[in-house]
Amino acid sequence: MQCRFTTQRLVQFGDTDMAGIAHFTNYLRYMEEAEHEFMRTRGLSVVMHDDKGAFGFPKMSAKCDFSRPVRQEQVLDIELTVNSDDGKTIAYDCQFHCEGQPVAKGQLRVACCRFPQDGLPYPIPIPDDVCAALEKVPS
Repeated sequence: MQCRFTTQRLVQFGDTDMAGIAHFTNYLRYMEEAEHEFMRTRGLSVVMHDDKGAFGFPKMSAKCDFSRPVRQEQVLDIELTVNSDDGKTIAYDCQFHCEGQPVAKGQLRVACCRFPQDGLPYPIPIPDDVCAALEKVPS
């Protein structure tokens, strides 16, 4: 599975440090927000349910490299490239641009996991209907 999703995010005052620059930790949140927005455009949610209970995609890893600062009131263009290679995980590559210039690039890796009420999450294969929804072309 591979597809692209784009969205935008306004850098808010609360996202900035004392120098007025978006704090680096917010990029991880921006990537997660883009992932959730992508899921919603496919009719999915962060936590889903089927006949076996709740499941979703907790994070396994996250990283971000920065090339240029952005400030309050600037708009970030965020492009998420979605890759799945093993049937249980999804890798998201994320490119951030502001005013046409690259500002950061990051990666998220998530695993499809079942969330039992009486135990710890455990990995499961991505359900076929979820794979189909992730691959569909949005209308």
